[in-house]
Amino acid sequence: MATTIKKTDPGTDKPQPRRVRRAFRRLKHRQRSRAAYARPVAWLAGIQTAAVFADFTGLGLEVTGPAVVLAVGTTLVRARRRGEKPTLKRAVAGSLWLLVATFVGPYGLIALVLWVVGVAMAVPYWYELHRAAQRPADRPKALPKSSVSGVETWWQERVVPNHRAFTNTRLTQPEPVPGGFTAVVVGEPGKTDFDLMDKAKGTIASARRVAKDQVEFGPAPGGDFSGARVTVIERGDNLRKVRYVEDDAAAIDPETGIARVGYFFDLKPTHWSFWTTSAGAQMGTNAGATGAGKSGFGATKLGLVHQCELAVAVLLDAQDGSSQPDWNGRTAISREGVRACWEELQALDYVMGRRAHFVAHVPWVDDQNRERHGKPFFLPGDPDMLGLKLMYIAIEELPMLLGDDELGGQATELLAGAAKTWRKPGGALDVYTQNLGLENFGGKPISNTLRSNLAGGGSVAAFRTGSSQDWHMVGLAADPSTLPEYWEGTKDKTHGLGYMKGIDNRPGGKWRASISRDLYAIATSPAAGQLDEMTLSFYEEFHGMRRRGVDPRDPGAVTPAVPVAKPQWSSGDVEAVVEHALISGPRELGAICVAARRRLGDMPLSEVPAALRALEKAGRVRKTGNDSYQLVKEDQ
Repeated sequence: MATTIKKTDPGTDKPQPRRVRRAFRRLKHRQRSRAAYARPVAWLAGIQTAAVFADFTGLGLEVTGPAVVLAVGTTLVRARRRGEKPTLKRAVAGSLWLLVATFVGPYGLIALVLWVVGVAMAVPYWYELHRAAQRPADRPKALPKSSVSGVETWWQERVVPNHRAFTNTRLTQPEPVPGGFTAVVVGEPGKTDFDLMDKAKGTIASARRVAKDQVEFGPAPGGDFSGARVTVIERGDNLRKVRYVEDDAAAIDPETGIARVGYFFDLKPTHWSFWTTSAGAQMGTNAGATGAGKSGFGATKLGLVHQCELAVAVLLDAQDGSSQPDWNGRTAISREGVRACWEELQALDYVMGRRAHFVAHVPWVDDQNRERHGKPFFLPGDPDMLGLKLMYIAIEELPMLLGDDELGGQATELLAGAAKTWRKPGGALDVYTQNLGLENFGGKPISNTLRSNLAGGGSVAAFRTGSSQDWHMVGLAADPSTLPEYWEGTKDKTHGLGYMKGIDNRPGGKWRASISRDLYAIATSPAAGQLDEMTLSFYEEFHGMRRRGVDPRDPGAVTPAVPVAKPQWSSGDVEAVVEHALISGPRELGAICVAARRRLGDMPLSEVPAALRALEKAGRVRKTGNDSYQLVKEDQ
């Protein structure tokens, strides 16, 4: 069969619009470097044009004034967007000339000055352009594949045959992440073992030609132990960028107690839990060598607590205040030096004991309208807690305190008990050490208990350490001593790079801590939360006994009583408020409680059922349903 070719008239053959656009883009690209040479000339011509226009129209400063503001403002905005320090020399010189030309005229000698000085200032700029053009172009490195295409085949050909831990496994559900991919490893039930695969992840790193710490193993969806979730990052610069907590609007969520504190190596956010709704205050352990970013991370957390109205910060620094200079004296409680820290720990232990007694006996009404006493733990924001605040207790340079010849043994014993008991009354203990070895926790027989309770009761942040021991004892899946001190190919330190065991459940994934852009401004601003009256009264009890020579640890030193804030209301006030709430018609108990709390803010909710019972007995209120009440006069 002959092929028919349709002929067209050459005279009517017009270039397609798409081809025209492509040609224009190529021309624009070729002329871009040449156009750069003309920028200084265009800038000088623009200045003189503005001056001539102002002189010709007689507007003078009405034209040149806004022109000066626009030039300087544009320079500042461009520099800010690029993250550079603004260079105002050219803008200031041009602005001065423009203002002078407004009064003496933009012609003759003054115009000559503009062009001579402007060309002289442009010479270094032109020279740099010339040098850049003469330099041989660096051959761009091919970026590693971040696409998920072909990873299943790669797994079967490069991973499965090369290690018995991956025999009969396959890769499913691949998804791209920044700089790499994540996928689910499906194994053979009864034969494939998650632990064996995790130990063999070096095979995956070799097969993908990446560093071992750029491969992360995690539990498979649903917790299937014969499978896993694997994440491979092929680009090593995801965490090089310094990130700021302000850019993420990072804050402690008052509902969950969780705050964003950084990013994992696949750029998913890293979180720190200050408290949980199911267990109360959370403990913390932070380890890292000098310059690894440990103190910077601590400063960030102090800033988050400082801006949370449900918590207050306590800073204890055994190294005489050198760890957090911006925060010394700016937290609710701040102590410097070994002896001062020890004395404050004793006071805290007493206060936590008194708070624990209050929490265990506090009256409250449950969702079934039953009056009860005592709660299992303190939860920030609970209206039944009379304004009690979470106490975030940061202990810097813990080894210096626990290693003290005179006080170290006692401090170790006290903290071992605190790590077990301070959670319930709202004491979030957060300690800072050089590494995770027991010598950093006092080096005593009870030190293992202290370390285990801290790690088991909260989060662990391990930055680069000098010891390769004990990291697995606190639940980490990777050795923090292997983290690099400098970013590859640079002299920039890897401040804040580490591993995290915590609420995100990624103990083997690298992450980097965010920092504050202006920590001092946060530290010097008023704290959102203040120590509550009840806790202050407990402190006064402790120091009062000390002044009288009474040992607060003596069981007979004080008779525990449930402290109740001095009410500004009486039972009659509560009854009056309840009656007022029912004037508009029948209401459920919950609505009555809301109305009463709105009028009498510091009133325990248990007072409302008591008032309703009294009003029912007096015949002024009747119950119309399981949880509904109305005034008797309305029924009549």
